[in-house]
Amino acid sequence: MPGDGTFTNGTVQFSYAILRPDGDRRTAIRASPDRHARMAEMERHVTNRIDLLAVKLSRNLTDDADANPLFKIGDGSESTEHYAVSTVADPLNRALLDADYGDVLAFENALCLWNDDEGAYNLVVDGETIVERAA
Repeated sequence: MPGDGTFTNGTVQFSYAILRPDGDRRTAIRASPDRHARMAEMERHVTNRIDLLAVKLSRNLTDDADANPLFKIGDGSESTEHYAVSTVADPLNRALLDADYGDVLAFENALCLWNDDEGAYNLVVDGETIVERAA
């Protein structure tokens, strides 16, 4: 922050979408309502382990090198923010750390928790969780 009280953000961030009038999609992935939790209904799943599909929407948001990696995720149905936090990195869930922005990820057995401090849902990716690139 400069001495005059104004805030300067040195990082420019943007997102984009390409909408096709012919209805064609980049990938033909669809969540199964019998298997995949919807983020719009996440309050039903707090303290449970769930399966879901989500898009990775950020880089690692933690500034501390000793903190667990944290990523914003979404499925398009959510009105409350959702984050995936990696507490144990292993070959079965490494895709969360390696995926690029916009990659669709399949989470299996993620622990859903409510973060009261942030007013958001945290999906804990630990040694019991499998994360794969879905597209």
